[in-house]
Amino acid sequence: MWKSATVVAASVALSGSAYAAEVQCNLSAADARTAGAGCARAWMDHNLKLNDVVTVGTHNSYKTELQPAVLALLRAASPAGADRLDYRHRPLSEQLDAGARQLGIDVYADPQGGRFLAPAGLRAAGLALDPARRAALAEPGFKVMHVPDIDVLSACVTLRVCLGIVRRWSLAHPDHAPILLMFNAKSDAAAFPGGTGALPFDAAAFDALDREVRAVFPPQALITPEDVQGRYPTLRDAVLHDAWPTLGASRGKVLFALDEGPEKVALYRGARRALEGRVFFVNTDEHSPVAAYLTLNDPVADGRRIRAAVTAGFIVRTRADADTVEARRNDGQRRGAALASGAHFVSTDYLWPEPRFHNDYQVRLPQGAAVRCNPVRTAVRCAGLAVEMPVADDGGYLAAEAVPDGLRILPPPPAKDSPRAIADRQLFAATRRMEGSPRWKLATDDVKSDAFTHFACALGVWLTPQTAPAVARLLDRAGVAGVVDPGKRFYHVLRPYIGLDAPICEPKTEHLAGNGDYPSGHAANGWMEALILAELAPDRATEILARGRAYGESRLICGSHSLSAVQAGWLAGAAATAALHGSAAFRDDLEAARREMAVVRVGAPTPGIEMCRAEAAALAQAY
Repeated sequence: MWKSATVVAASVALSGSAYAAEVQCNLSAADARTAGAGCARAWMDHNLKLNDVVTVGTHNSYKTELQPAVLALLRAASPAGADRLDYRHRPLSEQLDAGARQLGIDVYADPQGGRFLAPAGLRAAGLALDPARRAALAEPGFKVMHVPDIDVLSACVTLRVCLGIVRRWSLAHPDHAPILLMFNAKSDAAAFPGGTGALPFDAAAFDALDREVRAVFPPQALITPEDVQGRYPTLRDAVLHDAWPTLGASRGKVLFALDEGPEKVALYRGARRALEGRVFFVNTDEHSPVAAYLTLNDPVADGRRIRAAVTAGFIVRTRADADTVEARRNDGQRRGAALASGAHFVSTDYLWPEPRFHNDYQVRLPQGAAVRCNPVRTAVRCAGLAVEMPVADDGGYLAAEAVPDGLRILPPPPAKDSPRAIADRQLFAATRRMEGSPRWKLATDDVKSDAFTHFACALGVWLTPQTAPAVARLLDRAGVAGVVDPGKRFYHVLRPYIGLDAPICEPKTEHLAGNGDYPSGHAANGWMEALILAELAPDRATEILARGRAYGESRLICGSHSLSAVQAGWLAGAAATAALHGSAAFRDDLEAARREMAVVRVGAPTPGIEMCRAEAAALAQAY
């Protein structure tokens, strides 16, 4: 029986100002469409459980293209075997952006490091690993690849890096529907003469695997077997009593499943009564006391069983295609059966069509949705509406894999009552005395000013997007959010003014309060802009960089950020700028902007002498 409830949904809107538009949502409505205008999301979050939705995922999601020389070697030995390995995926973040909410990862134990440094198949094909990949393979810890010796090129070499990509994407998209990471714990013998076999997965390896996951994903980011089991005597009992968390409670979270047979599942479970303390759900049959997740890969042969398991409450993963067969034939029968079966996670090797096959075979949900309501459990009540659509392209230069990991680069914020925290509070109090001063006014102006305005005196010219479009486009497309936002969402540090009756130089809006202190996005963006502009006008680099530092300090004087947050922002801005130079598109645009800057500075108007004198005097004011 659906709970009767009414909520008020708030939206923020127009022209940069935030105000609440109250909407009454009837969460006990018969379906999402009749819950009220703008209320479908709230209705779904309240009424749907994690197992009431479906999504498309990818199989061996880390896999990149086989080198042509290796593929030729394999094809000479077995054309059919080569075909089975001849598929590729785009980067993990691109798959997630496109709507995949399930990823498959093969892990190999390598506690000492270096086990897979000499792939025999590559050696036979006259190839060698690149230095960066060799360095990653030399590190102790779990490795990610398809088949040692022959199919070794992964989008992320180590498990820690793969997990970090997903974690950063999740932090950057905190409202995403839950993501399933499905693991195979590989222990295969060598697949190539003279090659390297996998180490066996024993209890110690599984313990290490759990630790590796927990090192990247904190408890609040995970959905674990214990979370679902709660007070029920077994996990199976919980599932059969609809104990999965709601969609709303699952957003922004990740769950893990071990897709293995009984022997490895028994090793992973150990002597536990259930899966207490474990990260992974495990593949079982419907009668096991730890039954919650089932891998049923053939939606044609297993269609009836899938439907029954889904109806009972179990989560099911199936496959829309395998071994490149369906894609090569452009055969949608298995895909259709998978999408109609009710399986929650439908895996494919073809989230996008493969151009080499000269057909349009791919696997997506209707309307291109990332997540839809389950056709067996909830389709009618969702009234045909999507639960989640794919992420729109932000137009930036960097894919997620190329964005520096701010959580690893930046130091953590000061611990409560540590010397750094005390210094932050003291500096906040001291700078409140600057209210009304010229430096306070400049900090106020810096809140909303654009780069051409706050760097005008430093550059010595007034530029506009109309007079310097290439420079404007470069600064607009470059960004620091990928480095800054994960830290804000991970640490949730309150801004320094919260809880105090003290002035700051900008309105104390709900948006400002909800957007964490650490690190400072303004400071990061200002320092990035300064570094880029200093490259475009090297004769003014000192003035530009000094103003970039002062722009960050304006956040401290304003009272919107602590000194620690500003300092972390500068570091984030530097990291983002360094990474941008790895983008060919950025470098091309940088050169175009450099040529434009050389021309436009000749005839551009100069900022007023009095304005620049006033700015210099304000910046000279000590704090």
